[in-house]
Amino acid sequence: MKSKIKKLSMFILIVIVLTLTVTGCGGKTTNQTVENKEPKKASTITLKIANYYAADHPVNEALEDIFKAVVEKKTDGRIKVEIYPNNQLGNEQEFIEGVQLGNIEMAMTGNMWENTVPQFRIMQLPYMFVNYEHADAVLNGPIGEQIYKYLEPLNVKVLTSFPNGFRVISNNKRPINSIEDCKGIKLRVFQGEIIIKEMKALGFDTVVMPFSEIFTALQQGVVDGQDNPLATAYYAGWYDVQKYVAITNHMYSPGYIVINADVWNSLSEDEKAIIKGAARNTAEAILNAVQSQEKDIIKKITEKGVVVTYPELKPFMERVKPIIDEYIKEYPETEDIIKEIQKLGEQYLK
Repeated sequence: MKSKIKKLSMFILIVIVLTLTVTGCGGKTTNQTVENKEPKKASTITLKIANYYAADHPVNEALEDIFKAVVEKKTDGRIKVEIYPNNQLGNEQEFIEGVQLGNIEMAMTGNMWENTVPQFRIMQLPYMFVNYEHADAVLNGPIGEQIYKYLEPLNVKVLTSFPNGFRVISNNKRPINSIEDCKGIKLRVFQGEIIIKEMKALGFDTVVMPFSEIFTALQQGVVDGQDNPLATAYYAGWYDVQKYVAITNHMYSPGYIVINADVWNSLSEDEKAIIKGAARNTAEAILNAVQSQEKDIIKKITEKGVVVTYPELKPFMERVKPIIDEYIKEYPETEDIIKEIQKLGEQYLK
């Protein structure tokens, strides 16, 4: 009897050992299956870039050929870039608000930021920059970085600045050979405090109007003229409905490549470096294109019958100088920045 009990106990022990062994092997097999699973691929990021330029403008050509190509290649397609030219995502004010909210990841903007950030008016004070090199040194250097910090509360980061160009005046009423010729011309201006004050000081009757409405307004005579950089007006087709262009260079027109701050902060350091580098290379390409095309544009519009004039600029500068003094009086914290810009400009006059 004791022998049978002993044998039965041994049998039960063997069964228990075998069960534990099988369970253990099964556990190892399960763990190994988990370990052999392929890691999840990183999700794709899409950067929509809004702007108001014509599709064949140098800005959009640079965006397509440089920014989009470089970013998508260097991130192995992990970051996709979609470009929306010609106000496809709304006018400038609308896509500026889109970037702030994050509905639009990026944009190529003008200086409309000055409506909410007064320090941005510095860049468009009359005759603030002596040439393109001076403007680039300021806006893509330490001074620019100091000014761009004022955009941080709006949830926007400036990646770099590029030139739209120096603004010139076109109209259908008369050629502008002197400051006296400005009187009584109904001129379209954008919604910016400095440009409105400047054009009124020069004698124009100003009409605030969105960029997208300019061509029709010029064509139908709602306004006599407009002021914009040569390339902007040329690629928009406005010189087809304008008779006269005056090279006044009264205001530098900066552009900015901006990105929503939350989108920027969500990127890895490598991704930030790729996007920042591509943005800077894009801005440099735009600078080169704008500079090289200006003489060619003047030649082309002259051949079409547009009369181009070069008025003496000293009277223009003297007439608008009080605008700078008034601005400093209203925003005294900007005086040192303005003086630094003017001092730097002396180097580019030599």
